[in-house]
Amino acid sequence: MKRATIWLMATVWIMAGLAAGCATQREARDLVNYVNQGVLNIAELESKALERYASVTGENYTTDQRTYEALRDGVIPLYKRFLDGLRKIQPETEEVKKLHRIYILGAEQLYEGFKEKRYGIEIGNEKIIRSANEKIEKGRVENERWRSELEVLAKKYKLKEAKK
Repeated sequence: MKRATIWLMATVWIMAGLAAGCATQREARDLVNYVNQGVLNIAELESKALERYASVTGENYTTDQRTYEALRDGVIPLYKRFLDGLRKIQPETEEVKKLHRIYILGAEQLYEGFKEKRYGIEIGNEKIIRSANEKIEKGRVENERWRSELEVLAKKYKLKEAKK
């Protein structure tokens, strides 16, 4: 999940850059608003949830109990708040709505995977844990797809990255 944290940080950097773009078309303005007034307002919740998850998985894994507690006490509540916020975002144009659906689909997969993994650890069922890991991976892939599509749209509307 360390890769997820890295791609999230790259996404936030890209999204922050959209503010500098010249949005004259309706679609471009909707994309800028979607990112700046929508996604950026909740991105920190996702980032914190993914960081907490990464801190107890992969090379940072120590025990099932520690992973379970991180999921229960941090990852799942934070990611639920993020997903709720994501669902409240209402883009205006079809192009941005389509992009947003990709993000919601990925976020829902991650959230369901986190909950399933917590349950699998709780009852000690390796099959459920493997299934959960597959959902988490599918969610990660969808969120990478969202980021890629966001970059495509930003280029299409000639939106530029802000200089720090």
